[in-house]
Amino acid sequence: MYLVTFRLDPGAYDAEFHELNDAVQAAAEDTDGYRGKRTWHAPERDEVLVVYYWEDLDALDSFGADADHERAKRRWTEWYDAYEVTVTEVLDSYGSGFGDDADPPR
Repeated sequence: MYLVTFRLDPGAYDAEFHELNDAVQAAAEDTDGYRGKRTWHAPERDEVLVVYYWEDLDALDSFGADADHERAKRRWTEWYDAYEVTVTEVLDSYGSGFGDDADPPR
């Protein structure tokens, strides 16, 4: 499994951002191998972390080639003050007590 962490410092969002963001999320959900996402907001500042879960690199590559996703990447300066993407391979995951909130999302 792979995690893609999208760390962002949000700027000003407009209607076009929300429309494109929804299209990108729909593209992710329509990609075979997409497992879900989790979002966290830093309490002391505006920073946001979104972690996407993928079965394999083929799924991630397929999503990365989506036209809406490509368009969103080209326009990031319109809506974000900063961003960072980290791709991580998960070798192991364990824990207890999260029930339906367990990672990866079901």
